[in-house]
Amino acid sequence: DGGILNIVENTAQANKLRALRKSWLETNLAVIAALRTLANPIAMMYFALRLLYGYFFDDEFAARFHRHCEEITVSVPLETLYVVCAVMEFVVAMFCVLRAVYHGLCACCYDRVVAADSVNNAGASYKYIYVAEFYLHDIPTLQTLSALRLLAYAHPNLIAKNAKYFTSKEELARVMVEKLVGKDPDSCSDEQLSQELVGLIVQYDHKDLDEDQQLAKADEMLDLMPYSALKVFIDSKASKDREYLVSRGLRPDVLGNLWRLHFIATLEHIVFGITVYCCAVFGMVEFFTKVCR
Repeated sequence: DGGILNIVENTAQANKLRALRKSWLETNLAVIAALRTLANPIAMMYFALRLLYGYFFDDEFAARFHRHCEEITVSVPLETLYVVCAVMEFVVAMFCVLRAVYHGLCACCYDRVVAADSVNNAGASYKYIYVAEFYLHDIPTLQTLSALRLLAYAHPNLIAKNAKYFTSKEELARVMVEKLVGKDPDSCSDEQLSQELVGLIVQYDHKDLDEDQQLAKADEMLDLMPYSALKVFIDSKASKDREYLVSRGLRPDVLGNLWRLHFIATLEHIVFGITVYCCAVFGMVEFFTKVCR
């Protein structure tokens, strides 16, 4: 949108069609991407099912497959690894296809609307969220689908990034902070909720400092997410003074459920660690079997 330029006589933008029209190269690339999106998961499932069917139901294929595995001298049960990788490839491909189909159907049929008083949304339809999921995540994933991508979830440089998408402790901490400070659900951003807690800490724990020192203390904590801000608040002196919290309009009884949040966070760390370990093992097995083919 050209903004105010749209109402200027000589520069008015009358139609966006010319800007949206694609060149022959972009059109051909889009066709290739669509073909890859369909062909890649179909081929992956076809070859996986072909190996599994031949191994379990075709005696001639099973015999040739057994001789082929015996010709490769390795210290691991190669035949079993081939079968495990075929099952894993089929499951991964089917999961990604079903997820894409689900997002596509929701994009076409879902009618729920996001609450207009939400912080990040103002009456938008959920179907646009599913449209974004379908085109920005599902389509690229199906184009490059491979069981080797499991290794990405165990890459040292990506573990911290993947952990942010795996955990729900920030959402749970946000709900707890909203109840603590008496805010309506989704009426404040994460930064605003953290500022509420930081203000309480600075005004109570550092009340003897001058204004500049208090601002410096606040600046150190303003970038904290709800979970980290809540942990800092629990360790502060302000959280121990119930009368002070009540006088500021807070609900200190909410802090009695804090153990649940810590339990869920610890459980998520354990599950994420097991998931990363399994992805590393299955990814390395897939890489080993592809090298031996």
